[in-house]
Amino acid sequence: MSISMLKTLLTSTDPDNYDNYLNEKINYVTTLLRDSGIDFPAPEIFKSLKEHYRMRAEFSVFFNENASELYYVMFEPHSKPKKKIIIDNFPIASVSINQAMQELKALIPDYPEIKNRLFEIDFLSNKKGELIITLIYHRKLDELSWQKEAEVLRDLLSKRGLYVNFVARSKKQKILVSTDSLIEEIATDRQKFMLKQTEGNFSQPNISACENMVNFARKCCKDQSDKDLLELYCGSGTFTVCLAGLFKKVLATEVSRTPTENALFNIRNNEITNTQIVRLSAVEVAQALENIRKFRRLELAGININDYNFSTLFIDPPRSGLQYKEALDFTAKFDRIIYISCGKESFASDLKYLQKTHTVSKLAFFDQFPYTEHLESGALLLKK
Repeated sequence: MSISMLKTLLTSTDPDNYDNYLNEKINYVTTLLRDSGIDFPAPEIFKSLKEHYRMRAEFSVFFNENASELYYVMFEPHSKPKKKIIIDNFPIASVSINQAMQELKALIPDYPEIKNRLFEIDFLSNKKGELIITLIYHRKLDELSWQKEAEVLRDLLSKRGLYVNFVARSKKQKILVSTDSLIEEIATDRQKFMLKQTEGNFSQPNISACENMVNFARKCCKDQSDKDLLELYCGSGTFTVCLAGLFKKVLATEVSRTPTENALFNIRNNEITNTQIVRLSAVEVAQALENIRKFRRLELAGININDYNFSTLFIDPPRSGLQYKEALDFTAKFDRIIYISCGKESFASDLKYLQKTHTVSKLAFFDQFPYTEHLESGALLLKK
């Protein structure tokens, strides 16, 4: 079963047809769920902004023969040989990214050190319009020369109303002018949270969709203040930070170093005191909870996993879903499961398995990627 839908838009938007795009995706997923024999309530629908919703963008760049003009380029998916798409404007991305794109297109050709063998530009922005712009090269950089030009360019952009920090990347090189991270603000039903985001690492691309997912998850945590939360693969702690105050204690896991460091920063920065993060995989967490193995990482962190009274499991797995019977059986042991999914088929498959032990109490859809076939889903599962 596949979506027969309006053409996916890679570089443009179609506000007049926005609802048609969204409804096609929702109908596809609800049909999948029904065909899988899953009982579910009427879903909550969370729309996206119709334009300027994406807070990240990555482009290849090319120059003309005398390097006097710069072009942003994407490639037609599955084309062989790769077919270039020249980007003149990018209404998908935030307003500040679009402004910076036009400024850099005009200015970079005048900066010889910055343009020399530059092949990619990545943008990361926040709601305030602050930017991290990463320039990626096919050469070893002269650090001082590059920094000098980047500082001049940064100051010029500042005079034009853009708050920019630059990062240069080449093989075994990373140069900062002057930071590689931003603070993003997440607004919830009761308070705002501040989250550190670092270039080159995952962050939620659509901030309005992210806030909707967080607020949906918070509604799923009602009356749990005397219980504990387990979150697997917490990343930089977006959900961890926003859900922690709704539980007595929280244990979150992550295996990658930089997201773990950001999550720890976000916990401290938001003055959260009931949450600990440990670098364990989902399999290792299951082994620790079932007393199959002892982990020095838990001991060094002063964590006794048996001290927790977990009522709720929060999971946001990759597109492939939980996939394995062992992961599904571990998930099914929890009384309450908050499941955020970016995979349509895997979401239906996992819920079909979990329906043996749980009912779908809440269902929601979030349009994280407008004008594409991708749709984020959320569910609260309660033990029968």
